[in-house]
Amino acid sequence: MRYILLSFFVCGCLAASACQSHQTLKDSWKFTKRQYTHYLNTPATVDLSDTGNRADYEIALGEAVLNIDNELARLIRAMENTDHNPSPEWALSMVQKFPWISGVALVGSDGVVNSRYPEYFAKEFDASPLLERDPKQRPGMLRGYVRTGDSSPEIYLGNPVYFGEDLLGIIVAHFDPATLATLSPDPDSFVMFTPTGIVWQGRFGGGLSAGTDEWKNILENKSSGTIGSGDSAFFWLTRYIGNLPLVYAIPITSGKNSSAEKPAATPVEQPPASDSEGKKQEEARIIAPAQPTAGSTTNGLEAVERQAAADVPGKQP
Repeated sequence: MRYILLSFFVCGCLAASACQSHQTLKDSWKFTKRQYTHYLNTPATVDLSDTGNRADYEIALGEAVLNIDNELARLIRAMENTDHNPSPEWALSMVQKFPWISGVALVGSDGVVNSRYPEYFAKEFDASPLLERDPKQRPGMLRGYVRTGDSSPEIYLGNPVYFGEDLLGIIVAHFDPATLATLSPDPDSFVMFTPTGIVWQGRFGGGLSAGTDEWKNILENKSSGTIGSGDSAFFWLTRYIGNLPLVYAIPITSGKNSSAEKPAATPVEQPPASDSEGKKQEEARIIAPAQPTAGSTTNGLEAVERQAAADVPGKQP
């Protein structure tokens, strides 16, 4: 229908211009193109100042973790598309594509490491929890877990290899969340944690209670929200690494219009294994995030939300 209207429009413009004897055919065509561009094919414009109906702290979290989440999404896709019999060249290419990961490994169904790159790893390597099937997942879906107890946490992501219903082994990539956090333009401005505890605390120390049964219940029903109250309130958003929920969180006092002072930096070299010495837990109050208005531009938070939603285990086909 658009092309029919366009034909009539062009013919009308040419007919009108033909009545003007002083115009050449070239001038007529320029006139027609101007009218077409102005009325029928107006160029799209983007208002970069429009962030939609988002709170400042939501935008601040999106800007802080966008690079991190993009890298995690790339790693997840790479692991999903890995050949079930990867070569040594594959191992080398993985650490080159993702220089922030600690390494990759091939682990048999008995938990024995068949090969690993790089061979030396300062922490104790243990991928055996990835061999346990999650009843909420299909057998071949990615699995994740956090190993604690070392100098710092280590996140493991595994792609199980099956022959029929028999598990042959698992392809593993693992990384330190502290290394991942360095990809952020402001790594101290946010917290990362899982249901087992904080894996990156930024400058907030024990200011957020995590790793509790309460969080397990929360993550069963929510992918984002707020928790706590007053100056201790945080906005959080979940990214799934396989079946492992990784939560990004930022104080609701963050953002360009905030008048509250940021908490003083806590000189902690490594994130703690638990939060038992943190502040008293606040009563949780989950609030769904505001929806963007029609026509709003895509900000960092929206990009993170879309990518994270695509990797929620329960939503995968």
